[in-house]
Amino acid sequence: MKARHQLVAGLISASALAFALPASAQFGPERIAKPDADELYADRAMQKGWYDDALERYSEACEDKSQQREVWSRNCRKAGNIYRRGLGITQDYEAARKLYDTSCFDGRDADSCLEQAHVSFTGNDGNEDLEYARRLYKRACDLGDQTGCGGYGSMVYRGQGGIMNRDEGKDYIQRACETGDTWSCERARGYGFPDRRGL
Repeated sequence: MKARHQLVAGLISASALAFALPASAQFGPERIAKPDADELYADRAMQKGWYDDALERYSEACEDKSQQREVWSRNCRKAGNIYRRGLGITQDYEAARKLYDTSCFDGRDADSCLEQAHVSFTGNDGNEDLEYARRLYKRACDLGDQTGCGGYGSMVYRGQGGIMNRDEGKDYIQRACETGDTWSCERARGYGFPDRRGL
């Protein structure tokens, strides 16, 4: 009887452990969504300068939210790049921003956050928006992009787009540098503090 209770207790403990493990430990690492034939064609069209074909395919994939999030968000970003750069069309920063925002916030695509953050920071669209750039760099950082962390840290350190906090900004920059982000290491040296925290 005692052995039976120990067996039941062991099974319960094992099942609880299985539910406590992160999804990647239970099901393997998350797979990167590979491009389908339309996206590959659009990428090739970009190389050939057939921007209207590329934009059409990227836009269709961006609108198709039945696909994996990584697929449609990546295609939104690629369509946004065409509008931002004015490739084969009139440059349209507003259309690019809408696509980047959808991809960044709904699609969790850190590269889209960075694209729009740069535009908002520099004012390339004629509308410098430091508060929005800071928000986008933070979003990219939260999504795991170390350049986003460095950008956010730099803005916090300098008080751009919000409250200045030198310690917090320095921490973000140094953590990003420690992961090997070259841009963040350049910022660390430029601000005169060591690449590594605690030094």
